[in-house]
Amino acid sequence: MQVFTFFCVESDGSVPRFDVTPCADDHAARLRAFELLDMHHRCDFVEVWRGAQRVFDVFASQAAAA
Repeated sequence: MQVFTFFCVESDGSVPRFDVTPCADDHAARLRAFELLDMHHRCDFVEVWRGAQRVFDVFASQAAAA
């Protein structure tokens, strides 16, 4: 397991919430980011970090298409 940090970014650039979750891999982390977007509708995207490395971003538009 790896620990990922998820930052929920709103349209004004603010990050009013974040989540720290252990995930098996990047795929599991991406699924968690989609869950967060579904729970927090004001978020435009979620930044996903593993330690000090920004791994990827998941955008609300991607969640709608999935």
